[in-house]
Amino acid sequence: MLGHGTKIAAYGVMMKTSLIARVFKAKGGFTIVELMVVLAVMLGSLLIAIPTYNATIKPTAQLKAAARSIFSDIQLGKLRAVAENVRYGLVFYASPDRYVVFVDDGPANGQYDGGEQVIKTVALASDFGKVQFDTSCALCGGDGITFANNAFSMTTRALASGAGTVFLKNEKNEGRSVVVNTVGGARIEEYNP
Repeated sequence: MLGHGTKIAAYGVMMKTSLIARVFKAKGGFTIVELMVVLAVMLGSLLIAIPTYNATIKPTAQLKAAARSIFSDIQLGKLRAVAENVRYGLVFYASPDRYVVFVDDGPANGQYDGGEQVIKTVALASDFGKVQFDTSCALCGGDGITFANNAFSMTTRALASGAGTVFLKNEKNEGRSVVVNTVGGARIEEYNP
């Protein structure tokens, strides 16, 4: 026969076992209905977020990326000109909106004559969405480019053959400009088209 203390201990063990069994039984997982509700909420959020991203964030990101691309190609031209002791040029075309980085082995005017070695060609519309040269701004000279002959080259001393600015805008009418001075410095600025 069990003593009174042993009965209480056995009863306590039974209660603990019963409580544990109820807890595990209650946490059996999610039902299909609960999962469908969660998936519907997530899908609804995506349907709202994607058009908002495409209309607000993406155009600004593409504009910034286009300005950084021009800036980095200017830096590339400067570094390669010094390292290889050859001038590197950039020429900008407003129609269609593109620019070419090339070895400027002709006259020191930054003009691409068609026979020089092309390093790369960047088409703004295909590489950066609806980014284009800003042909409407008062400072731009009508084509969004203020360089003489729409071109310049970096000399073997890392100097620019001429100063100028390239003005870019996107479909949200936001603007960025890439400014080059005669000592070869370049910077990106924000402006209002």
